[in-house]
Amino acid sequence: MLMVLIVAGSTGCREVPDNSLAFDDVVYVDDEYPVTWELTEGDTLDIPVLGASDFVIKDSLLIVSTNDNSGYVTVLSLDGKTVLGKFLREGRGPGETVSFPGVSNVQFSHDDGSLKACWIGYAGDLWTWDVTASLTGGSSVVSVRELGLSGALWVLDVLPVGGHDYLMTVAGEDRNTIERFVLSYDGKTEVTPPLERLNRAEVRSSAQGSGVEAGSGNMVAFSIPGFNSISGSYAYSPERGLVVEAERTRNSISIFSIDGDYARTVCIYGKSIDDVSDVDVGNDRERLTLRPKAFPGFISALHWLREPEVELYVRLYGYDGEPLAEIPLPKGCIFYDFDISGGCLYVLVSGQELLIRYDVSGLLQEIGQ
Repeated sequence: MLMVLIVAGSTGCREVPDNSLAFDDVVYVDDEYPVTWELTEGDTLDIPVLGASDFVIKDSLLIVSTNDNSGYVTVLSLDGKTVLGKFLREGRGPGETVSFPGVSNVQFSHDDGSLKACWIGYAGDLWTWDVTASLTGGSSVVSVRELGLSGALWVLDVLPVGGHDYLMTVAGEDRNTIERFVLSYDGKTEVTPPLERLNRAEVRSSAQGSGVEAGSGNMVAFSIPGFNSISGSYAYSPERGLVVEAERTRNSISIFSIDGDYARTVCIYGKSIDDVSDVDVGNDRERLTLRPKAFPGFISALHWLREPEVELYVRLYGYDGEPLAEIPLPKGCIFYDFDISGGCLYVLVSGQELLIRYDVSGLLQEIGQ
């Protein structure tokens, strides 16, 4: 059944499938961005890191995942010249971890004045790395919490959403849905209206085969080949109290408050929101949306277009869902982040360990940042 809605960002009526990952209020981009910002020659940073595989920028820190045996993560000054510490050594002792998904796949937040990072371990428990305390003391400060989620055997992701609450995503019992809920510090769970709406999306397929969902914790095998088509990546704006969910292989990004006071979806390409009812296992999606980020004045995401040839963009949107700008990226730049105060975009060239910094202060000024 399709619901026909009058939606924002359109000139008339467009159909929003009931079985979709979208709210009633939709902004349609139609591949039109007010600004296309071409990168000029950037500065390649000669960082003293062995095997840089991904990175993020947090609190004027450059945090890099590495292949260094002395720690999964190296923290540097923002110019990349000074190593401030190496943390998260592999192991089972104090301050060690048996696995780490990479800094671009964990969620950073501020808690009681400290910068912290959290992720789900292979056992489905919650790992937290206190970055601030680690830098202060010189050794990794790590805690592990058993979540004790009844029936939630396959935890896929965790997102701090203010205070001591977390947005959790777990595989549905039928393995063709995703369940989202808020987990409070005292262990209570709640499905709020916007989460209930997104939880209704259900993949169906008559194709034969199996699919695998790589969560930040468990590897989960499913009988539905297209399960990944309803799996998203997350960011959170503490200034606005808004969650950003970017569907990896679908054409939507949703922006919403946990309580549902604000809920809007961006149709990032095409003329209509994807219906997720059926999956063709034989064809890979031509576009991917990855690594959403939430800044005080805008959100961003990496768009990976694979046909007819690979094209990479960082695209920027306002919190009202309206498109602001797009930045074409050089080949192989699949990790990115902004230093807003410095007016710079950092990108890492996959497989080459090249970290490049570009001046985008003019772009930020043009979009009012």
